[in-house]
Amino acid sequence: MKERFWILHYISGGIIFILLLSHIFMMHFYKFLLRFMQGKEPLEWEAVVERARNVTLTSLYVFFLFFALFHGLYGLKNILIETNFGKKFEREITFLFLIIGFLVFAFGTFTTIKAGALK
Repeated sequence: MKERFWILHYISGGIIFILLLSHIFMMHFYKFLLRFMQGKEPLEWEAVVERARNVTLTSLYVFFLFFALFHGLYGLKNILIETNFGKKFEREITFLFLIIGFLVFAFGTFTTIKAGALK
């Protein structure tokens, strides 16, 4: 079972890399995207609200949140478990990180979806 999670850990790292590249391209090379954003700077309020209302981008934000949380928390959990302290409390650490992951994902998803209702 641990091997499957390691494979998912590697896959999530690759997905994060791709999503970060797309984010950097959208935010910092926006002059290439002017035709999609109607000439707005990416950090102007109208452009931010427009992206928040876009269902595709909202979905990408939620996927990015999921993969980043999984990758970060699973990696940190494994680092802690490799210590002498972590070997004794492996189940508790796993449970704690699972609860933290669910709470942060729920809050981030709620916030991302509510941002689409901005005026």
